[in-house]
Amino acid sequence: MTRSTIASRRARRVRAGLAAAALAGVCLAGLPAAPASAASPKVMIQSGAFRDYKLCAGPTDQLVRLRPVNVTDPFCEWKQFGDNSRFTLYNAAKDQVMAYTGGNEGVVVMEDSDTSPLGANGELWSWGGEENWGSFALQSFWDSGQNVDAKSPGDQDVARTDAVHTRGWRHGYQRELTWNAVPLH
Repeated sequence: MTRSTIASRRARRVRAGLAAAALAGVCLAGLPAAPASAASPKVMIQSGAFRDYKLCAGPTDQLVRLRPVNVTDPFCEWKQFGDNSRFTLYNAAKDQVMAYTGGNEGVVVMEDSDTSPLGANGELWSWGGEENWGSFALQSFWDSGQNVDAKSPGDQDVARTDAVHTRGWRHGYQRELTWNAVPLH
């Protein structure tokens, strides 16, 4: 092999490496920024009131719904990016984040990162303090008075079957507004 052939191969490898790095940068640009994004474990967000249900991104729409815990579904796996006082909930199967849409009893949706009409805080959440039943309020960071609600609108003892909404802590029962992030292996 001549020196020019070796140099040519090296140059092609460098260009290929740079192209791969650029492609990786483009692919990762849409992910939410977080202190330990690669190390963030997957979690299931389990209802504090209805322990047999978990939060899931809708595979065919932009809504967040409840599904039974015993169902294995990548649309029910989340990554929390950020600390417990301010984080995004990212769903890799949907490649989107969970977002608050505003108002009391507003629908909770899935959307591309950095596209919320409410601004960046519309895509952020926080965990409230631990309640005596061992669960935490899942609060909108944009409006900490609004919590993700698992209760059916007409019956406090039934998990909702429609799209998940938010509700104020003082408006009725609280247990349905609490959740637990359960690590998945």
